Amino acid sequence: MNATRAYSLGILAGGQGRRWQGRDKGLIAFNGRPLLAELCAAPAATELLVCCRANARFYQHYADRVLCEVAPDLGPCAGITALLYAAATHDVIILPVDLIGAPLKVIETLETQWQHDDRAIVLTDQSGRHSPCLRLSSDLLNDCARFVDSGGVKLSALLTLLNARSIPVPDEWLANANDPEALSDQGVI
Repeated sequence: MNATRAYSLGILAGGQGRRWQGRDKGLIAFNGRPLLAELCAAPAATELLVCCRANARFYQHYADRVLCEVAPDLGPCAGITALLYAAATHDVIILPVDLIGAPLKVIETLETQWQHDDRAIVLTDQSGRHSPCLRLSSDLLNDCARFVDSGGVKLSALLTLLNARSIPVPDEWLANANDPEALSDQGVI
């Protein structure tokens, strides 16, 4: 049985952008708008949170609250922990800022596939590879914090620890702007 309840939408925007020569991916234009703008269209989200490494002034125009990394290069697990800590709701849907595949379908899937006894779900591609598109219960905050405090940085290890239930989706839904070629393949740059 699917359970619908309020959630916060958390965006991970803390990457180094190495393949983008250090550019902040959330600021990169896609279809005439910053990548972040496409993710802000979740109609059912109670609030929008962004965890970023820099450019908080830009992100504040899109988010209800902006969280800045207190220590650089701790990876997505630290961002996930910060989002869980800051959320005003019991659940958080978490997406990477560079998701360009089908953000609204991803959000809808994370909304509708959440079951009343779930604590963690993650979207996977058709080969079973996890993505950073997930929904977590705030009950997992302490587990996430302990993982990060012990030096954990691998998202796959955190998902295993949380016993995240996998939801397979079409591969193209999970496409991201990992490098400039990803956007040029879309005919944008």
